[in-house]
Amino acid sequence: MDTTPPTVTRAENSTGSDLARLRENAKMKQSQIAESLHVDASRISRIETGQLLPDLSETARILDSIGTEEAKDYASYCQENWGCFEKPSFWHPSRRDLARASAYAVKLEEFVSRPQTTEAAKAQADLHRQSLTSSAEFLRTVDHAVAFVGDIGVGKSTAICGLTGLLLPPDPKAPSALSKRVVLETGSGRTTLCEVRVRSEGKTTFALVVQPHSEEEVFRSVSDFSASITDALNRESIADSKESDLRGVSEELNKALRNMAGLARKTVKNAEGKMIRHDPAFDLARQYNNTATELTAEILKRMRLDKRNKTEFRFEAADLPTGLSQLRQLFANVNKGLSPDVSLPRRIDLVVPLPLLGENSLDFQVIDTKGVDDTAIRPDIRAYLDDARTVTVLCSRFDNAPGPTLRILMENLVSTGAERVFAERMLLLVLARSAEVLETQDDEGNRAETAEEAYRIKGDQIRWELSKVGGAADVPIMFLDVLNDDHHPIADQLVSAASKLRDLQSQRISEVGQAIDELIKRHGEVQTKEAQEKVRRRLRIFIEQHLAINPAIRKPYRELLSTVQNTHPRTVWASTRRNGSWTGLDAYHLIGVGTVIDAQSRSQSSFAGLDELLNNMLGDQELEPARDYLNELRRIGPEWRQHFLNECTTSGREIYRAALFPDDQIWDQCIDLWGTGSGYRNRVAEQLETWCDSHPHLSESVEKRIQLAWQNSFLKPLAILCDSTELLD
Repeated sequence: MDTTPPTVTRAENSTGSDLARLRENAKMKQSQIAESLHVDASRISRIETGQLLPDLSETARILDSIGTEEAKDYASYCQENWGCFEKPSFWHPSRRDLARASAYAVKLEEFVSRPQTTEAAKAQADLHRQSLTSSAEFLRTVDHAVAFVGDIGVGKSTAICGLTGLLLPPDPKAPSALSKRVVLETGSGRTTLCEVRVRSEGKTTFALVVQPHSEEEVFRSVSDFSASITDALNRESIADSKESDLRGVSEELNKALRNMAGLARKTVKNAEGKMIRHDPAFDLARQYNNTATELTAEILKRMRLDKRNKTEFRFEAADLPTGLSQLRQLFANVNKGLSPDVSLPRRIDLVVPLPLLGENSLDFQVIDTKGVDDTAIRPDIRAYLDDARTVTVLCSRFDNAPGPTLRILMENLVSTGAERVFAERMLLLVLARSAEVLETQDDEGNRAETAEEAYRIKGDQIRWELSKVGGAADVPIMFLDVLNDDHHPIADQLVSAASKLRDLQSQRISEVGQAIDELIKRHGEVQTKEAQEKVRRRLRIFIEQHLAINPAIRKPYRELLSTVQNTHPRTVWASTRRNGSWTGLDAYHLIGVGTVIDAQSRSQSSFAGLDELLNNMLGDQELEPARDYLNELRRIGPEWRQHFLNECTTSGREIYRAALFPDDQIWDQCIDLWGTGSGYRNRVAEQLETWCDSHPHLSESVEKRIQLAWQNSFLKPLAILCDSTELLD
């Protein structure tokens, strides 16, 4: 019997660390391996630390000495030759799926290179190759994000701290005081100043990294703040002022700017000994005759932006509680504008040396999005919803779950053709407090006796509300009382949701692999040729009947006008001062949304028609030899649809941005409408509508791009598969 050790090849010089891990997993000592190989233990040590690179034979002997199934698997892995895709680490959680994808890709290449392979078969092979590559690229990366979305003050930050382990030990004197334990310390406002991202790094390192706003945005924010001060002083009393009459900034930004400029409000005693609220910003405004321009200049001077250039804090800590406590203080100072060397943050990243959602094989980043104030139809939120690697957690209060904000957001997903998000990567987290939980009543008015019963009752009520939004009925619902509930099941469910995304890609590889096997097996068969030719004829007829989508139903800018009319005047004013490009109300994002809503309505019947056609052909016994081909078309159809809708969104957004953003005149006109009486939002909407109507070439350009996207994203790949590209000339 041949006792020659198997040949071992290595893709990377990670052999030493891999061997160490395999040995440790086998609960063996270096001395045992050394004794088995008749070498000094120091040699094994140097191999494992990378000081020595063993040759192929020695590596095989070490693996044989370890002797576990895992070591044998590693030996086989080392011999694998990945022809099409880059070989991942042995420890990669999707290694076997990637290996299958690579093997199928090799098989596909060999099939395509055969001289007898027809052009029609090559077109199918190209379709399969694209699907394999897409799934493999998804699985190769182990990074995933969990983004929390919800109204201001709903409790997102507190929930994130509970789920990720960013809680300090309870104070024995006040064990129920969660506000003193969370690392994302926000103070009485309970609101973070900007988006916050939390990620893991190393074993002992803590860090806070700031991405600051541009100086231009800081200037505009200070200018907005100054306007709120002058508005207040121009009235007889602040108490008599209506909120809708006051310009300004959000309360959390107001606080940060005041602290950065040394203008924090204080409670002091007046001459009569009564406690009153003193506002030094009012004193400063009076000093400059209540002139917003001069007030802005003085505040910027006091902020000393030239000195605020620090963007990163890193430190080591003796233990986790000490490190979290220091990180909490750092975050509080930056979030409130109390750090003298940090500018106004656009985003804050926290780095902690602990797994965020428990021990698992994935790398998670947890995102606390900026709380929703007026509208959740924002570019930052939509970017997370559209990201195939991100699990979005919609956060709601217990008493009104799912709440109007989240319902509008979900309805917007349906109207823009993104309802797949519901089934694939969305969860609803209902944040509860024990007092309100036990007030829950069923339909007969009976109060729940336990939290579990209350969650069940409330869950049924929420499910009924979600059923009113197409596709949302099956969104998983989770309940969490941060102070009293076990956090681990929720964290596990979030990890499971990310794993499900990966499972879908693994399943996709299996489906494509089966289609590849059938393509190769049946190629050249008379029955297969006949069946596929019938399929191509029917698809050709479909293309001829859908060369253009239905005419436009509404203008791209209708969504923008509607949002302007229904958003807080202060938010509308702030957006006009930034030429419509502002996170709180982004005119161009809304035009993109309006464009895709129209495109979705116009194309829905065509995509449904293709799906019905494919389903009918799958039921035709004569077309049985083309079944895998038809199934693959059904699976890839939604991807073509999404690509088409994405192109429509981008076209509407960017075509209007190119013309509307630089037109200072229209935006100055909108700004000047402030203070001219009630109906400010309607007047702004009218101005924007007049501008859009006077530029009809923009909507015409958008329509041309939509038709082009229809051909390139949908009809062209379909035409290639049925050898009918001449129809598109």
